[in-house]
Amino acid sequence: MYNYSESINLLLNAFPKLKSIYEENIDDYEGLPYVFYESVFVKYIMDKIHSHSEAELSSIFDFVENLLLNGDEEIRNLVGVAVIESLYYEKEFMKFNESLLKFYGELTAKSFEDCFAK
Repeated sequence: MYNYSESINLLLNAFPKLKSIYEENIDDYEGLPYVFYESVFVKYIMDKIHSHSEAELSSIFDFVENLLLNGDEEIRNLVGVAVIESLYYEKEFMKFNESLLKFYGELTAKSFEDCFAK
């Protein structure tokens, strides 16, 4: 099971391209997983959506599903709030949601459904 305390390292290990952003802005992100996931990871996801990077999108949503499946309660909340809800509220995301369904795991799809039900 993944612990919340390792959430930033989990993201940086899965997506090394984000490491330089973290390191350059460590004062803004160190110890603040919600801020880093919402401001950096969500932007990264949106960039991959716009560039239609299917392999990257598959990796992204596999990572999200893995955290929802294997993370402690705090990580699951982090993903639900900082990633799923942030994407849900992105105007651009809604145009692509249906085409992204093929990348969602069961828990990711359920999290998005919960947002739509609000």
